[in-house]
Amino acid sequence: MKRAALLFALCACSLRNPRVDVQPCSSSRQCDQNAVCFLGECRPHSSALSLVAVEVRPPNDSMLGTLQVGGIDLQQSAVKDFTLLAPLAGSGTVVQTQDANAGTAPVPDALVTFTEHDPPIADRIEQVSARTDPGGSYTARLPQGLWDILVQPPAPLPPYRPSSPLSTAAPQLNLTLPSVNSLVHVQNALLIVDGGPIPGADVTAVDSAGTPLSAPSLTQADGGFSLLLPPGTSGYYLQVGPPPDADGGTPLPNYDLLPSTSPVSVDLPPIAMLQGTVVDSMDAGVAAARVYARHEGVPWTLARSTTADSNGAYSLTLRAGDYAVEAAPPATVDAPAVSPESAVLLSAAAPTTLNLICPPKVRGFGLIIRSDGAPVGANYQITATRLADKLLTTRAAFSIPTTADGIWHITADPGRYRVEIVPTADSGLPRKIVQLDLPGGTGPGEFQLPTIALSPPLLVGGTVCFGTSNCQQATTSQRVTNATVSFFALDANGHGVLLGSGPTDTSGHYKVVLPDVAQPGVATGR
Repeated sequence: MKRAALLFALCACSLRNPRVDVQPCSSSRQCDQNAVCFLGECRPHSSALSLVAVEVRPPNDSMLGTLQVGGIDLQQSAVKDFTLLAPLAGSGTVVQTQDANAGTAPVPDALVTFTEHDPPIADRIEQVSARTDPGGSYTARLPQGLWDILVQPPAPLPPYRPSSPLSTAAPQLNLTLPSVNSLVHVQNALLIVDGGPIPGADVTAVDSAGTPLSAPSLTQADGGFSLLLPPGTSGYYLQVGPPPDADGGTPLPNYDLLPSTSPVSVDLPPIAMLQGTVVDSMDAGVAAARVYARHEGVPWTLARSTTADSNGAYSLTLRAGDYAVEAAPPATVDAPAVSPESAVLLSAAAPTTLNLICPPKVRGFGLIIRSDGAPVGANYQITATRLADKLLTTRAAFSIPTTADGIWHITADPGRYRVEIVPTADSGLPRKIVQLDLPGGTGPGEFQLPTIALSPPLLVGGTVCFGTSNCQQATTSQRVTNATVSFFALDANGHGVLLGSGPTDTSGHYKVVLPDVAQPGVATGR
């Protein structure tokens, strides 16, 4: 009945095929003042969408480098050309100054990582890594620009960061590490507050931002450890945790930003056990459910997980304290939903039992309309991703593409979702991102979701070339085929949101449909 009422309310809507009206042209003089002639069509400027960033990625077999450009104002022009540059193909060495003025020695097996300095799209950072050979030499291909360098030599040597970024315009790829005698030597011990040692812990010196200043070191049987820090280091903190190859036995919490006292004393709570059963709404055990437990507090954190057996039973070895616990059944459409988050206090006196109930998944349906109010057509693809909570990472929902009347369906865990609608290629409409909250307890039937309206389309285009700054005058051999041109906006957290992307054709031309709205990176919806 709900679906019928929804469709009845739309019976007066126009069902014409969506399109972007264009005016033919042979030059920009034939277009309105706010348009540019491109590929025989007048392309109007944006009316709402303003600053965007663009990433142009050449095909995998290309010798050209990736390009990122920020601050592109589509209200000035919807036609944008991009010139790709050949990357720097360089080689260098990593050596270490020897003590007693004995020259330098090569550093084999050092990891050299180049990270793009201040990229226009902050969460799409280019990284290039290389490892030195027995003679301390390495090679790297770097797209043109500025790069931050991190050298991680074999332990116990500390990481090395040059004070200024590398410029591909004047590259300096030969790197010299400080001598051992110039490093700050630390000898210390990790103890429990009552004085007992903590062997087998992973200890790293860090600065106030948590950036490593040393290679990690394992504590010995007496809790002792040693570290080497960069020359001149006067203050630092310690980061303590389990070794990277921990076998899941006795858990060691993580301690962040511990003061570098001597000795280092930490509060290590006693072992505590959590057990129980994961069941569905009919009290049947949920086999292979993943159970997550997390303690967050001062001065330690601990997060562990385990898989329930065929009857849904589980057990976790933890430390005494407060925990948030959540169960996630296998990611299949017919499995129950994730359990609500539970709070539990564990003590060492006896095992604590906590049974976790996983409710049925939520089932919903909704309508997607164009900017003119008419329902979209069939086969619009829907991707719904449950946002990470305190315990679980993102989880994908099960969605069904739109039918001919613009209706789509979803089966999912309760929670907050990022929903992306990708129109068909021939629709001429932009993709849309909304945020939806799917409540629990909606019953066995489908409930109606808010209607999602697609944004007005803005058709942008241009040419990708190399070897010339004027792509319109580029020769056929200078035009880049099969490059991917992607447009991004920033969301409220400063993360890049993909607005649309498209490949270049055999002439280096691309066309991409974007949403012509003022804040395309802001997810909307309920």
